[in-house]
Amino acid sequence: MNMKKIALGLCILLMLLFAAACGKKTEAQDTAPVKQITDWRNQIEYDGSFYVSREIKLLYSLDKGTITLWDDGGTGEKLQTLTYDTAVADAMENLIREDINGDGYADLQTIYSENQGEACYNLWLWNAEGGKYVPCAAYRLVKNPIPDSDSGTISSVLETEGFGTVRSTYQFTDTLTLELSSQTVEGADDIAMQIARTFTDAAVSLSEGEAEINGEACTVYTVGTGASGSGAYIAYTPDAVWYADINCLGLYRAVEWNGSAYTLGHYMEDAGEAQDLAQAAYTAGDVTIDITAKEEGFFGGRSAVQYTMEAEGNFLCKLCKSDLGGWYVTADGAIYYAMSDGEVGEASEYVFS
Repeated sequence: MNMKKIALGLCILLMLLFAAACGKKTEAQDTAPVKQITDWRNQIEYDGSFYVSREIKLLYSLDKGTITLWDDGGTGEKLQTLTYDTAVADAMENLIREDINGDGYADLQTIYSENQGEACYNLWLWNAEGGKYVPCAAYRLVKNPIPDSDSGTISSVLETEGFGTVRSTYQFTDTLTLELSSQTVEGADDIAMQIARTFTDAAVSLSEGEAEINGEACTVYTVGTGASGSGAYIAYTPDAVWYADINCLGLYRAVEWNGSAYTLGHYMEDAGEAQDLAQAAYTAGDVTIDITAKEEGFFGGRSAVQYTMEAEGNFLCKLCKSDLGGWYVTADGAIYYAMSDGEVGEASEYVFS
Protein backbone atom coordinates (compact mmCIF):
# COMPACT_ATOMS: atom_id res chain seq x y z
CA MET A 1 0.00 0.00 0.00
CA ASN A 2 2.82 2.36 0.91
CA MET A 3 4.57 1.49 -2.33
CA LYS A 4 1.49 2.49 -4.32
CA LYS A 5 1.29 5.83 -2.55
CA ILE A 6 4.96 6.45 -3.15
CA ALA A 7 4.62 5.65 -6.86
CA LEU A 8 1.56 7.89 -7.17
CA GLY A 9 3.42 10.72 -5.48
CA LEU A 10 6.36 10.39 -7.86
CA CYS A 11 4.00 10.53 -10.83
CA ILE A 12 2.34 13.71 -9.54
CA LEU A 13 5.74 15.29 -8.90
CA LEU A 14 6.95 14.50 -12.41
CA MET A 15 3.77 15.97 -13.90
CA LEU A 16 4.22 19.20 -11.92
CA LEU A 17 7.85 19.50 -13.00
CA PHE A 18 6.88 18.95 -16.66
CA ALA A 19 4.11 21.56 -16.48
CA ALA A 20 6.51 24.11 -14.97
CA ALA A 21 9.08 23.51 -17.72
CA CYS A 22 6.47 23.98 -20.42
CA GLY A 23 5.30 27.23 -18.84
CA LYS A 24 8.85 28.69 -18.84
CA LYS A 25 9.32 27.71 -22.47
CA THR A 26 6.08 29.39 -23.50
CA GLU A 27 6.99 32.51 -21.55
CA ALA A 28 10.38 32.63 -23.23
CA GLN A 29 8.77 32.34 -26.66
CA ASP A 30 6.26 35.12 -25.91
CA THR A 31 8.93 37.61 -24.85
CA ALA A 32 11.28 37.05 -27.84
CA PRO A 33 11.77 40.27 -30.00
CA VAL A 34 9.80 40.45 -33.28
CA LYS A 35 11.67 41.90 -36.31
CA GLN A 36 9.78 44.79 -38.09
CA ILE A 37 10.27 46.06 -41.67
CA THR A 38 10.33 49.91 -41.85
CA ASP A 39 8.52 51.43 -44.93
CA TRP A 40 10.61 54.28 -46.47
CA ARG A 41 7.36 56.23 -47.05
CA ASN A 42 7.12 56.70 -43.29
CA GLN A 43 10.56 58.30 -43.24
CA ILE A 44 9.82 61.20 -45.66
CA GLU A 45 7.48 64.17 -45.53
CA TYR A 46 5.20 64.45 -48.52
CA ASP A 47 1.90 66.19 -49.28
CA GLY A 48 0.17 63.61 -51.42
CA SER A 49 0.33 61.23 -54.35
CA PHE A 50 -1.01 60.95 -57.90
CA TYR A 51 -0.91 58.61 -60.88
CA VAL A 52 1.08 59.70 -63.91
CA SER A 53 -0.42 56.68 -65.67
CA ARG A 54 -1.98 53.40 -64.54
CA GLU A 55 1.47 51.96 -63.98
CA ILE A 56 3.26 54.99 -62.49
CA LYS A 57 2.38 56.48 -59.11
CA LEU A 58 4.38 59.35 -57.63
CA LEU A 59 4.54 60.97 -54.21
CA TYR A 60 5.07 64.73 -54.09
CA SER A 61 6.05 67.50 -51.71
CA LEU A 62 5.20 71.07 -52.73
CA ASP A 63 7.32 73.81 -51.17
CA LYS A 64 8.04 77.44 -51.99
CA GLY A 65 9.90 77.30 -55.30
CA THR A 66 10.33 73.50 -55.43
CA ILE A 67 8.38 70.31 -56.10
CA THR A 68 10.00 67.08 -54.89
CA LEU A 69 8.94 63.76 -56.43
CA TRP A 70 9.40 60.13 -55.39
CA ASP A 71 8.49 56.99 -57.32
CA ASP A 72 6.01 55.09 -55.15
CA GLY A 73 7.24 51.87 -56.71
CA GLY A 74 10.89 52.69 -56.00
CA THR A 75 13.16 52.25 -53.02
CA GLY A 76 12.85 55.74 -51.54
CA GLU A 77 15.36 57.68 -53.64
CA LYS A 78 14.12 61.05 -54.95
CA LEU A 79 13.00 60.84 -58.55
CA GLN A 80 13.61 64.58 -59.21
CA THR A 81 13.20 68.09 -57.82
CA LEU A 82 11.46 70.70 -59.98
CA THR A 83 12.07 74.42 -59.41
CA TYR A 84 9.62 77.19 -60.27
CA ASP A 85 9.05 80.95 -59.99
CA THR A 86 5.81 82.50 -58.88
CA ALA A 87 4.39 85.88 -57.97
CA VAL A 88 1.33 84.39 -56.26
CA ALA A 89 1.20 83.85 -52.50
CA ASP A 90 -0.89 80.65 -52.55
CA ALA A 91 1.12 78.85 -55.24
CA MET A 92 2.07 76.11 -52.75
CA GLU A 93 -1.60 75.31 -52.20
CA ASN A 94 -2.26 74.57 -55.87
CA LEU A 95 -0.60 71.78 -57.84
CA ILE A 96 -2.61 70.85 -60.93
CA ARG A 97 -2.09 67.23 -62.03
CA GLU A 98 -3.72 66.52 -65.39
CA ASP A 99 -2.85 65.61 -68.98
CA ILE A 100 -2.23 68.87 -70.86
CA ASN A 101 -0.68 67.80 -74.18
CA GLY A 102 -2.85 64.74 -74.79
CA ASP A 103 -0.19 62.01 -74.57
CA GLY A 104 -2.04 60.09 -71.82
CA TYR A 105 0.30 61.06 -68.97
CA ALA A 106 -0.52 63.47 -66.15
CA ASP A 107 1.45 66.73 -66.38
CA LEU A 108 2.11 69.26 -63.62
CA GLN A 109 1.12 72.93 -63.35
CA THR A 110 1.63 75.65 -60.74
CA ILE A 111 0.52 79.27 -60.92
CA TYR A 112 3.17 81.66 -62.26
CA SER A 113 1.39 85.02 -62.22
CA GLU A 114 -2.12 86.38 -61.83
CA ASN A 115 -3.06 89.98 -62.50
CA GLN A 116 -6.36 91.64 -63.39
CA GLY A 117 -7.95 88.44 -64.60
CA GLU A 118 -4.91 87.26 -66.55
CA ALA A 119 -3.26 84.07 -65.30
CA CYS A 120 -0.09 82.28 -66.45
CA TYR A 121 1.27 78.92 -65.31
CA ASN A 122 4.48 76.95 -64.94
CA LEU A 123 4.18 73.63 -66.80
CA TRP A 124 6.14 70.36 -66.74
CA LEU A 125 5.36 67.65 -69.30
CA TRP A 126 5.98 63.97 -68.59
CA ASN A 127 8.73 62.51 -70.76
CA ALA A 128 7.77 58.85 -71.17
CA GLU A 129 11.14 57.97 -72.68
CA GLY A 130 13.17 59.47 -69.84
CA GLY A 131 10.71 58.69 -67.06
CA LYS A 132 10.81 62.24 -65.67
CA TYR A 133 9.23 65.66 -66.09
CA VAL A 134 10.68 68.33 -68.38
CA PRO A 135 9.78 72.06 -68.23
CA CYS A 136 7.79 73.73 -71.02
CA ALA A 137 9.07 77.31 -70.68
CA ALA A 138 6.91 78.75 -73.47
CA TYR A 139 3.72 77.79 -71.64
CA ARG A 140 4.02 80.47 -69.00
CA LEU A 141 4.00 83.15 -71.72
CA VAL A 142 0.44 82.11 -72.64
CA LYS A 143 -2.18 84.15 -70.80
CA ASN A 144 -5.36 82.36 -69.65
CA PRO A 145 -4.46 79.03 -71.34
CA ILE A 146 -7.30 76.64 -72.21
CA PRO A 147 -5.92 73.12 -72.87
CA ASP A 148 -7.53 70.68 -75.31
CA SER A 149 -5.87 67.35 -74.64
CA ASP A 150 -7.77 65.64 -77.48
CA SER A 151 -6.04 67.81 -80.10
CA GLY A 152 -2.86 68.59 -78.12
CA THR A 153 -3.48 72.34 -78.43
CA ILE A 154 -3.74 75.35 -76.16
CA SER A 155 -6.08 78.26 -76.88
CA SER A 156 -5.91 81.71 -75.35
CA VAL A 157 -8.34 84.64 -75.46
CA LEU A 158 -6.93 87.97 -74.34
CA GLU A 159 -9.09 91.08 -73.99
CA THR A 160 -6.86 94.14 -74.52
CA GLU A 161 -8.05 97.57 -73.46
CA GLY A 162 -8.26 99.67 -76.59
CA PHE A 163 -6.63 97.13 -78.94
CA GLY A 164 -9.26 94.43 -79.50
CA THR A 165 -9.51 90.75 -78.60
CA VAL A 166 -6.53 88.52 -79.38
CA ARG A 167 -7.28 84.83 -80.06
CA SER A 168 -4.29 82.50 -80.16
CA THR A 169 -3.82 78.75 -80.70
CA TYR A 170 -0.67 76.85 -79.74
CA GLN A 171 0.37 73.30 -80.67
CA PHE A 172 2.49 70.91 -78.60
CA THR A 173 5.29 69.24 -80.55
CA ASP A 174 6.85 65.77 -80.35
CA THR A 175 9.83 67.33 -78.56
CA LEU A 176 7.54 68.56 -75.73
CA THR A 177 7.71 72.22 -76.74
CA LEU A 178 4.93 74.66 -77.58
CA GLU A 179 4.59 76.53 -80.87
CA LEU A 180 2.18 79.26 -81.98
CA SER A 181 -0.02 77.96 -84.82
CA SER A 182 -2.49 80.84 -85.32
CA GLN A 183 -3.27 84.30 -83.93
CA THR A 184 -5.91 86.84 -84.85
CA VAL A 185 -6.94 90.31 -83.65
CA GLU A 186 -10.69 90.85 -83.66
CA GLY A 187 -11.93 94.30 -84.65
CA ALA A 188 -8.57 95.36 -86.15
CA ASP A 189 -10.21 97.47 -88.91
CA ASP A 190 -12.19 99.53 -86.39
CA ILE A 191 -9.12 100.01 -84.19
CA ALA A 192 -7.04 101.26 -87.14
CA MET A 193 -9.75 103.76 -88.00
CA GLN A 194 -9.96 105.03 -84.42
CA ILE A 195 -6.16 105.43 -84.22
CA ALA A 196 -6.16 107.34 -87.53
CA ARG A 197 -8.71 109.80 -86.15
CA THR A 198 -6.12 110.80 -83.56
CA PHE A 199 -4.26 112.84 -86.21
CA THR A 200 -6.32 112.88 -89.43
CA ASP A 201 -9.82 112.60 -90.86
CA ALA A 202 -8.62 110.60 -93.88
CA ALA A 203 -10.01 107.20 -94.75
CA VAL A 204 -8.20 103.99 -93.74
CA SER A 205 -7.69 100.97 -96.00
CA LEU A 206 -5.87 97.66 -95.54
CA SER A 207 -2.58 97.55 -97.47
CA GLU A 208 -1.46 94.56 -99.50
CA GLY A 209 2.09 94.51 -98.16
CA GLU A 210 3.57 94.06 -94.71
CA ALA A 211 5.93 96.10 -92.55
CA GLU A 212 8.74 94.74 -90.41
CA ILE A 213 9.10 96.65 -87.15
CA ASN A 214 11.83 95.64 -84.72
CA GLY A 215 12.19 92.37 -86.61
CA GLU A 216 8.49 91.45 -86.37
CA ALA A 217 6.13 91.25 -89.36
CA CYS A 218 3.10 93.56 -89.10
CA THR A 219 -0.18 94.00 -90.93
CA VAL A 220 -0.39 97.51 -92.42
CA TYR A 221 -3.17 100.03 -93.11
CA THR A 222 -2.78 103.06 -95.39
CA VAL A 223 -4.25 106.33 -94.15
CA GLY A 224 -5.27 108.89 -96.78
CA THR A 225 -3.23 108.95 -99.96
CA GLY A 226 -0.16 107.35 -98.41
CA ALA A 227 2.06 109.95 -100.11
CA SER A 228 4.91 111.40 -98.06
CA GLY A 229 3.72 114.30 -95.94
CA SER A 230 0.03 113.85 -96.73
CA GLY A 231 -0.82 110.45 -95.35
CA ALA A 232 0.20 107.88 -92.77
CA TYR A 233 0.57 104.19 -92.09
CA ILE A 234 -0.79 102.14 -89.18
CA ALA A 235 0.55 98.67 -88.41
CA TYR A 236 -0.02 95.97 -85.81
CA THR A 237 1.59 92.70 -84.77
CA PRO A 238 -0.44 89.47 -84.40
CA ASP A 239 -0.50 89.93 -80.61
CA ALA A 240 -2.04 93.43 -80.90
CA VAL A 241 0.96 95.73 -80.52
CA TRP A 242 0.18 98.79 -82.62
CA TYR A 243 2.38 101.35 -84.39
CA ALA A 244 1.83 104.47 -86.51
CA ASP A 245 3.98 106.32 -89.04
CA ILE A 246 2.26 109.70 -89.25
CA ASN A 247 4.54 111.23 -91.90
CA CYS A 248 5.18 108.19 -94.11
CA LEU A 249 8.89 108.36 -93.30
CA GLY A 250 9.28 104.71 -92.43
CA LEU A 251 9.59 105.84 -88.80
CA TYR A 252 6.99 104.07 -86.70
CA ARG A 253 5.95 105.20 -83.25
CA ALA A 254 4.32 102.97 -80.65
CA VAL A 255 0.59 103.58 -80.22
CA GLU A 256 -0.54 103.68 -76.59
CA TRP A 257 -3.95 103.77 -74.90
CA ASN A 258 -4.38 106.05 -71.88
CA GLY A 259 -7.81 104.77 -70.95
CA SER A 260 -9.78 107.24 -73.02
CA ALA A 261 -7.79 107.98 -76.18
CA TYR A 262 -4.90 106.76 -78.34
CA THR A 263 -1.55 108.53 -78.06
CA LEU A 264 1.69 108.23 -80.03
CA GLY A 265 4.65 107.10 -77.95
CA HIS A 266 8.33 106.54 -78.61
CA TYR A 267 9.91 105.97 -82.02
CA MET A 268 10.97 102.47 -82.92
CA GLU A 269 14.52 101.40 -83.82
CA ASP A 270 17.20 104.12 -83.92
CA ALA A 271 14.77 107.01 -84.50
CA GLY A 272 14.13 107.18 -80.77
CA GLU A 273 17.88 107.53 -80.17
CA ALA A 274 18.00 110.43 -82.65
CA GLN A 275 15.33 112.26 -80.66
CA ASP A 276 17.19 111.66 -77.39
CA LEU A 277 20.45 112.97 -78.88
CA ALA A 278 18.75 116.08 -80.24
CA GLN A 279 17.27 116.78 -76.81
CA ALA A 280 20.69 116.33 -75.21
CA ALA A 281 22.54 118.47 -77.76
CA TYR A 282 20.18 121.43 -77.57
CA THR A 283 18.56 123.15 -74.62
CA ALA A 284 14.97 122.92 -75.79
CA GLY A 285 13.20 122.87 -72.43
CA ASP A 286 9.78 121.28 -72.78
CA VAL A 287 9.70 121.83 -76.54
CA THR A 288 8.86 118.70 -78.52
CA ILE A 289 11.49 117.73 -81.07
CA ASP A 290 10.15 115.92 -84.12
CA ILE A 291 11.77 113.93 -86.91
CA THR A 292 10.44 115.34 -90.18
CA ALA A 293 12.59 113.50 -92.72
CA LYS A 294 14.71 110.38 -93.06
CA GLU A 295 17.31 109.95 -95.79
CA GLU A 296 19.62 107.09 -96.68
CA GLY A 297 23.06 107.80 -98.13
CA PHE A 298 26.79 107.71 -97.33
CA PHE A 299 29.02 109.32 -94.71
CA GLY A 300 32.78 108.93 -95.04
CA GLY A 301 32.34 106.17 -97.59
CA ARG A 302 30.06 104.20 -95.28
CA SER A 303 26.32 103.58 -95.52
CA ALA A 304 24.44 106.01 -93.31
CA VAL A 305 21.01 107.38 -92.45
CA GLN A 306 20.24 111.01 -91.71
CA TYR A 307 17.33 112.52 -89.76
CA THR A 308 16.03 116.08 -90.04
CA MET A 309 15.00 117.42 -86.64
CA GLU A 310 12.53 120.26 -86.01
CA ALA A 311 11.32 121.97 -82.84
CA GLU A 312 7.87 123.54 -82.95
CA GLY A 313 7.98 123.48 -86.74
CA ASN A 314 11.39 125.18 -87.02
CA PHE A 315 14.51 123.49 -88.33
CA LEU A 316 16.82 122.46 -85.52
CA CYS A 317 19.57 120.21 -86.90
CA LYS A 318 20.36 117.06 -88.83
CA LEU A 319 21.59 113.88 -87.16
CA CYS A 320 23.59 111.35 -89.16
CA LYS A 321 24.31 107.75 -88.13
CA SER A 322 26.83 105.60 -90.01
CA ASP A 323 26.55 101.84 -90.27
CA LEU A 324 29.42 101.64 -87.76
CA GLY A 325 27.09 103.13 -85.17
CA GLY A 326 28.65 106.58 -84.76
CA TRP A 327 26.43 109.66 -84.53
CA TYR A 328 27.13 113.12 -86.01
CA VAL A 329 25.22 116.40 -85.82
CA THR A 330 25.12 119.45 -88.10
CA ALA A 331 23.21 122.72 -87.94
CA ASP A 332 24.14 123.95 -91.41
CA GLY A 333 24.57 120.76 -93.40
CA ALA A 334 28.26 121.54 -94.01
CA ILE A 335 30.13 120.81 -90.80
CA TYR A 336 29.32 117.62 -88.90
CA TYR A 337 30.37 117.16 -85.29
CA ALA A 338 30.86 113.79 -83.61
CA MET A 339 28.54 113.03 -80.68
CA SER A 340 29.31 110.93 -77.61
CA ASP A 341 27.00 110.48 -74.61
CA GLY A 342 24.95 113.45 -75.76
CA GLU A 343 27.96 115.76 -75.93
CA VAL A 344 29.05 117.52 -79.14
CA GLY A 345 32.71 116.76 -79.93
CA GLU A 346 35.21 117.50 -82.66
CA ALA A 347 34.38 118.43 -86.25
CA SER A 348 34.50 115.71 -88.90
CA GLU A 349 35.98 115.97 -92.38
CA TYR A 350 33.10 113.97 -93.86
CA VAL A 351 29.74 115.17 -95.20
CA PHE A 352 26.51 113.27 -95.79
CA SER A 353 25.68 112.59 -99.42
